Amino acid sequence: MKSRWYANWLIVITVCLFLSSLGLFVLSLKSTVGFTKCAYGDDLGDNCICSLDGKKICDEKVNVDESLESSEFTSDNLKYTYDFTDFIDAGNRVTSNVIFSDISYMGGGLSVTLQIRAFCNDDENVAQQIGFYKLDKERLVLTVSSNIVNDSFSLPCTTRSEFYIGNFPKEVVEEFEVFYQDEFKVLYPANSCVYEGFVRNEGDVYNSNNGCFLCQCEGGENICEQETGCLQ
Repeated sequence: MKSRWYANWLIVITVCLFLSSLGLFVLSLKSTVGFTKCAYGDDLGDNCICSLDGKKICDEKVNVDESLESSEFTSDNLKYTYDFTDFIDAGNRVTSNVIFSDISYMGGGLSVTLQIRAFCNDDENVAQQIGFYKLDKERLVLTVSSNIVNDSFSLPCTTRSEFYIGNFPKEVVEEFEVFYQDEFKVLYPANSCVYEGFVRNEGDVYNSNNGCFLCQCEGGENICEQETGCLQ
């Protein structure tokens, strides 16, 4: 009888040790393989939120491997600000998801102001946003990651969002384009122009460096007329 009692306890102890070892193994595997992903929109604290691909991204000192959708997105030298504009309802329909309002050079950097859709609460507060950009020789892509984990941010709205990129190249190639990328990776072109190395927003009016041409950016094209005083 006594030996049977010892045998039962040995079985219980063995099972407990096995379950403990299995639990430790699963936790180690999740950490090693990378299963510990967050859910899109999760509030991770420290001004950090979760991206669409389950990665933790933060506003300050974002490393290349912590980027939003691609290793080329960054927030280096970027100042991003946003403000509530209006709610979207049946009486206030927005014809476009993205509207580029202004593109201009300021203090050695490039400022891009646009109107984008977001989610707000009843107090006209916008759900937390973090801005990113991707820059290469022929294009600039702007994007935003939003924190909508709080159920109170459920009302569609529009925001005035400004991206300011410091130390922006003084001149760009003629093929250079500006885009905004939404959370579904859809690209919206600014239909901007490049004239004499400078980026111009659609609708902008500007003179050539020699003062002989008055130009306007229309649909991504420079439409220029020669000034009367420069006619031969």
